[in-house]
Amino acid sequence: MSSAQFARYTGSRVVPFAPPGHAYGPGMCKRCGCASADCRCGCRQCRKEAKELTFTADPKANVAGNAAAGFAAAHLASFAQAAGPTGAAAAAAPAAVPATAFIGGGCCVHIALEYAPITATAPSAVAILVRDTEGTLMAWEKFNPPGTHYQVKECVVTTKPGATILLFAINATVRARWCEVFSC
Repeated sequence: MSSAQFARYTGSRVVPFAPPGHAYGPGMCKRCGCASADCRCGCRQCRKEAKELTFTADPKANVAGNAAAGFAAAHLASFAQAAGPTGAAAAAAPAAVPATAFIGGGCCVHIALEYAPITATAPSAVAILVRDTEGTLMAWEKFNPPGTHYQVKECVVTTKPGATILLFAINATVRARWCEVFSC
């Protein structure tokens, strides 16, 4: 038998399992294979921009002992403002309008909160409401006793681009931070 009788295979060899760094699905970097949110190679489709939203409560509008009612009124007022304030909805609107922001980008977003009381000897409360494009409402709130100091809470809410953030505070300053992954 001569070697000319059998042709040698010149194609690439088949690997039964792909190496861990080469999963190029949605949300993955096409260059390095990492998740787009964790990519450090600086490629065009994995650029990040830091965003933040800050809200400081009006110390004169502090609702003593009824923070939950203040959050509920502010939340209902935000829905009423979207529909146009009329009648009882306009009368029920709180004096302070919550801070709002739009989340953009092309990948999921993890929101972190920083907050501190305005008056350290009084109770304080902070809350974040996130409405996504599918109509899901996600909320996180924290009621703090007197003497509470500056706090940082990581990943309080995870959402998708297109969501809207509403920040509320009573006797506190609160800041929401997140990174948007985008391509330009």
